[in-house]
Amino acid sequence: MNLFEAFLMAAAVAIAYLFSIGEKVIHVDLSGLLPKNSKSAKRRRLLVKCDTPLQGEKLHSEIRKVFEKVMIPLWKSDKQLLSARMDRNFRRKIERQIDSLSRRKLYREIRVADVVPLPQNGFKRWSDDGREWRESVLQCSALERFVSTVNGRPIQEIYRKNAFLRILQSRHVRNSDRTQKKENYYADSVTINCPSCGAQVTLDSQQTVCPYCGGMLQSDFYDWQTEAFEIYEQMGTNLRNALLLLASAGILFVCVFFCLWLIRNTMVSLAAGVGVAVLVTVAILAIAVYRTMRQEKMVGQIVRYSENYLRSCIIEVLDRKAYSSDLMDYSVGTILLKKVVNTEETTTITVKVYISETYLPERKRPYTRKYKRTLTLQRARYPKRRKGDGKFFVEKECPSCGANFIPDANHCCSFCGYGLQVVNSKWIVQAVDK
Repeated sequence: MNLFEAFLMAAAVAIAYLFSIGEKVIHVDLSGLLPKNSKSAKRRRLLVKCDTPLQGEKLHSEIRKVFEKVMIPLWKSDKQLLSARMDRNFRRKIERQIDSLSRRKLYREIRVADVVPLPQNGFKRWSDDGREWRESVLQCSALERFVSTVNGRPIQEIYRKNAFLRILQSRHVRNSDRTQKKENYYADSVTINCPSCGAQVTLDSQQTVCPYCGGMLQSDFYDWQTEAFEIYEQMGTNLRNALLLLASAGILFVCVFFCLWLIRNTMVSLAAGVGVAVLVTVAILAIAVYRTMRQEKMVGQIVRYSENYLRSCIIEVLDRKAYSSDLMDYSVGTILLKKVVNTEETTTITVKVYISETYLPERKRPYTRKYKRTLTLQRARYPKRRKGDGKFFVEKECPSCGANFIPDANHCCSFCGYGLQVVNSKWIVQAVDK
C-alpha cells in the first residue's frame, strides 16, 4: 500500500475511534453559549459593587470568613487586617506582597462570581505529622485586578473563566489526643486543665473564664492557622478527556499508518497497527504508574514526612534569597522526590521543585516567571530524637497558652499540649542545581 492510501485508511481508523469513544467520555455542554454565561455578562456580575469579596455568594459562613481573612487585607492593602493565626512563612509572603503594592500605590482586588463549592460547600480534612489539616477549593469565575489607589483605575486585569480559589489551614493536635487517627479532633469544644488552679474547663470560645479561680483562658491553640492561599485556572474535565482522546487517537494513527505502509496484507497490517497502539498506550500507562509508585516508596523512606512542611521550608529559603525589590510574590508548586538517602543520623533528599515568581516593576504591569530547580535538602532522620535535652527541661512560658510549664516527655506543653518546634525537624538546603 502506498503512502497516500495508508494515510487515508489510518486517518479513517483514527476518526472512527474518535467518534466511537468520544461520545462515551465527552459530555457536550452548550450552557456556555447562553447569554448569562458570556464573558460580558460574567464581567458585569464580577464588577457589582460589594463590601466584601464573597458578599452575596451562597457559601457557609465559616468558609467565607476563611477566604476573606486573606482577600480583604490584599483588597485594602493593609497589613493590620491580617489574621493573627497565620503560618510564619505565609505571613511573610503576604506582608511582602502588601508592602510591594503599597510602594507602587496599588491594591490587589480579587472579585469572584458564580461560586461552585467543591465538594458540597465543605472542607476536605486529614491529619499528618502531628497536625490536623483542612482545605477548601472554590470553583468560580474570577477577575483579578491591580488597581491604583490614586485614581482608582486598574493597571492590569486577569480574567479567569474557570478559576479555582484554594485555601489551606492547619492546627496542632495534642499528643494525648493522638490515640487514634481522626479527620477532625476539635470539632466543637475541648476540655483542658486550667493553668492556674488545675480544674477542668470546657473551651467553647477564644476567651473563657475559669469558673473556679476566675482566670482568663485563651483557646488560640485550637484556632486554624492559614498555611496557603492561591488562585489559579484549571482545564475542565471535558477538555482533559478530549486531549487524552486526541493523544490516544494520534498514537493509533501513527501505528496503523506505518503498519499499513510496511505490511502488504491489509487485514494483518490493521490488526498489527491496533496491537502496537495498545502496547504503546499500555507502556505509557505503566511508566506513569511506576513513577507514582516510586514517589510513594520514597515517601515511605522518610520518617514523619509532610509535603506541606517541606514546601514551607523551601518557601522560607526563597524568601531569604529574594534580592529583587520588584519581587511581589512567590510560590512552590509540584514537588517531585528524585532521591532519598538515609544514614543513621540524617535523611538527605533530592527534589525537583516548580517555582513561580510574580514581579511588580515600577510603573509597569506585573508579570510572572516560572522555572524549576533541583534542590538537595537534609534534616535529622528521626526529628523527635535528641542526643541530650540539657536546658530543654527548664520552666518556660508556653508560646501558645502563656502558662509557665516544664515540657513533658513528648516535648509538649503540659497544659495545652502545644508541641515545641524541634530544630532538627527542619529541612536545610544543601545544594541548588538548575
